[in-house]
Amino acid sequence: MRLQPLLFFFVISLVSLSFGCDQVTEPFRKLTATKIKDILDHPRDYENKEITIYGKVTDAVSLLVIKYFVMEDDTGTIKVMTNRTLPQIGEKLRVSGTLVSIEVGPERWLLLREKRDVKGPA
Repeated sequence: MRLQPLLFFFVISLVSLSFGCDQVTEPFRKLTATKIKDILDHPRDYENKEITIYGKVTDAVSLLVIKYFVMEDDTGTIKVMTNRTLPQIGEKLRVSGTLVSIEVGPERWLLLREKRDVKGPA
């Protein structure tokens, strides 16, 4: 029967196509995302506005009531507060949220508060 080789070829083609699509779309994700350095250098331009970043997760922390992870792109790092499950370290993500500034004495922390996905009735 010729069905098995055809099925094998079909599965291999799908896997290759899936891998290729990820390689093609990654540059577009980077292009449409805001650079972290731009956010850190000009926080007033981005404060209380929805922005999107793309990068790799370098750290993840879960404290009693606060969960955040650190995102890194080619230009810098920023903390992202979330209510969802923390991502894996090394995972590449596209995150949208609102920039928040927290001042503690002379320290100023810039955080991206991840936008929650709100779904309406199905």
